[in-house]
Amino acid sequence: MNYTVKTFIAIGGERFSQLYEADAPGFPLFYPTAFIARAIRSSTTHETQKVYLAAIKRVCEWESRRHIDLAHRFHCRKFLSAAEVDDLTSHLRASKLTSKTGVISSAKYNTYVAYAAGYIRWLTHEVIADTNTHDVREAVQAQNTMLLRKTRRKVGSKSAREQRIVGLSLPNETRNNLLDLFSQPLKGVRHPQNLGQRLRNIVMLRVLYETGMRLGELLSLKLKHLIEASGTDSAYLDIELNHHDELDTRLHQPVTKTQGRRVPISGSLEEQLIIYRDHWRAGVPSVGFSEENFMFVVHRGGRSQGQALPKTAFGAGLANLKQLFDALKPVHPHLLRHDWNYRFSKHADRERMHFEEERTLREQLMGWVPGSPMSARYNRRHIEEKSHEIGRKVASDTARILQ
Repeated sequence: MNYTVKTFIAIGGERFSQLYEADAPGFPLFYPTAFIARAIRSSTTHETQKVYLAAIKRVCEWESRRHIDLAHRFHCRKFLSAAEVDDLTSHLRASKLTSKTGVISSAKYNTYVAYAAGYIRWLTHEVIADTNTHDVREAVQAQNTMLLRKTRRKVGSKSAREQRIVGLSLPNETRNNLLDLFSQPLKGVRHPQNLGQRLRNIVMLRVLYETGMRLGELLSLKLKHLIEASGTDSAYLDIELNHHDELDTRLHQPVTKTQGRRVPISGSLEEQLIIYRDHWRAGVPSVGFSEENFMFVVHRGGRSQGQALPKTAFGAGLANLKQLFDALKPVHPHLLRHDWNYRFSKHADRERMHFEEERTLREQLMGWVPGSPMSARYNRRHIEEKSHEIGRKVASDTARILQ
């Protein structure tokens, strides 16, 4: 049996998803829906709820293929055997996008195991009336332990992985190509109908490059969020928390993960944003002009023309740019965020900024709470780079003594 996850927008703007039998229209599956509504929804974002449902969907597929009804089994106090746990976790790990022998990443698999175990544990308590008896409690715990022990140990130390991630930055060729496109955004455009989309895509990349904001924050920018330069104040972009925005019609709403904040932009980017807003965006049919309308919109004709740009459309635009400009192939939104932090550290060095000031400013501009572990990771990498530089100087001193 096949299953599908469907997403809806409730009155008030809240997004929610439910699991259905793909070939049986009607009501969503009872237990997965009850689990999300009662145990998960109040404490997690919609994106996390979708990951839970993706894991539960695989559990339901496994039940169907093995002709097992977990709810009935647990009601009869029959729990999963070690062999069944092995079989279930193998199904959780199998990739659906590659060959039969393909598997998903260890990180994704570990998440699926943890979420599936949480659902199965909840289900046992849901269908067994007296789970507090010693025998049942021990059996439920043993089953849960067997599942969680199937997670895969990550190769390498956590510290090394973190340092490798935060140490990412743009290759020089890619950076030069990006800067060239920022100054000539319409370079190579052959068809006039593509000019507006090209300018929009380049301006969006430039916002990510200059501010280090997340993709969800970029796609959530509204007309009111561009604060133009005034007097001695430079231009800014306001980033607001926007979960369950009633005015956002996108089914999969981009959201702000970090704190709201105000981030400065260059005068050149401000000028490009104004040109895009007042000329190219304004010419799109069905586009809105109130301060609550979104800055970046769909240009191509169709039902969504003039509406807020979805994440998939931004991805398609970036993919097209990569086809035209080979040097841009390494670019993705989060790499630009890493690169921003790399450049921020370099600026802090040139300004001889104190460690505490560097950390505080980084947290403010990235939207992290004070004392954020992410800020500490970037600062730690910066300190290691400086220590290596001093270490090389010490080594050079030793070489001179030997000579």
